[in-house]
Amino acid sequence: MTDLNKPRHLENINCLIVDDDKFARNFTKTALFQIGMKNIREAASAAEAEDILKTSRVDLLFTDQQMPEKTGLEMIEGLLKSDAEFTKNIPVIMITSDTRETTVLKAKELHIREYIVKPVSPGILKKRIFNILNIEESGNRD
Repeated sequence: MTDLNKPRHLENINCLIVDDDKFARNFTKTALFQIGMKNIREAASAAEAEDILKTSRVDLLFTDQQMPEKTGLEMIEGLLKSDAEFTKNIPVIMITSDTRETTVLKAKELHIREYIVKPVSPGILKKRIFNILNIEESGNRD
């Protein structure tokens, strides 16, 4: 992929990847770099993510569902109930191996914008991000 296919403003988006699996975080991070995102933070748990969200601006949140202590859905539900207005408006993409209907329906109820089943391809990830951010697939729109 050439730089011409990477919208310039993607490098200004602050992302947070929440997944207890380091390999999965690295895979997602690599895919994000490939489409031009550069400001990427990582959290290995919901608690770590919540701490980051208290102190850092996050424009796009990626989360796994199945994590120890608190699931991705529980984390998102907590953010929606919190007093911090800015966390309620962060677009969320769930990347998980959990395909249970109850989980998918709960994600929709919590307004999770995209639900991607692992393993995810960089192309699918790009398409879903572009959909959320209203970017033309050709990448010509800044």
